[in-house]
Amino acid sequence: MELTTQQLQRVEHYLDKKNITYIDVRFEVLDHIVSDIETKMEDKKLDFETVFYTVMDKWNIHLKQTSSWLYGIAYSAPKIVMKKVNNNFRKWFLISNSLMILLSMIESRIDLSVSEGTQLFLTNSLVIINIISFFILVFFMTKNSKTKEKTSYSFILKTQSLGGLIAFFAIIFSGIIEGIMPIYSFTFMSIAITYIYSHFLKKHKEAIKKYKIS
Repeated sequence: MELTTQQLQRVEHYLDKKNITYIDVRFEVLDHIVSDIETKMEDKKLDFETVFYTVMDKWNIHLKQTSSWLYGIAYSAPKIVMKKVNNNFRKWFLISNSLMILLSMIESRIDLSVSEGTQLFLTNSLVIINIISFFILVFFMTKNSKTKEKTSYSFILKTQSLGGLIAFFAIIFSGIIEGIMPIYSFTFMSIAITYIYSHFLKKHKEAIKKYKIS
């Protein structure tokens, strides 16, 4: 038994109220809910209104607003969205931060003093790398800001908006300040943030292409 246009609009309105505006998640949730309603109406011979409220009660817990320690309380989303973005982002967060901590520990325990000429070469190299990384990241952020469609990947991109500030600090702590040794872990983090941002921007574009209805 297929739902009517009016009944489908009821489901769509419910998803709007629950802030399921991320098109990849919305497509999947809408498909599950419609299928669930149609099955119950056919198998149990119940009317749409009865089945609709029963199914919505089941889905309310999955669509409740929640936050995650990965992004902090400043960012929240429906539970089903948060679960998906956590699954996609967790490994990148853990790997990049673990490597940064490891590199920071190595920096603090090993004497990195070098000759003046070598230090000048390292400083110039780090500054160039960090400036390039910074401008690439700004380019990606600018490109993403022009895209109006939302996906679960765009949620991740939004939470990484402070990456530009970290990339800027990486330039400052490249050794260009007299008397301050370069902090190599900052450079690593700057490169990692830029790469991770580009990865999820690509996923975001692919999701739009896959799910957007022209």
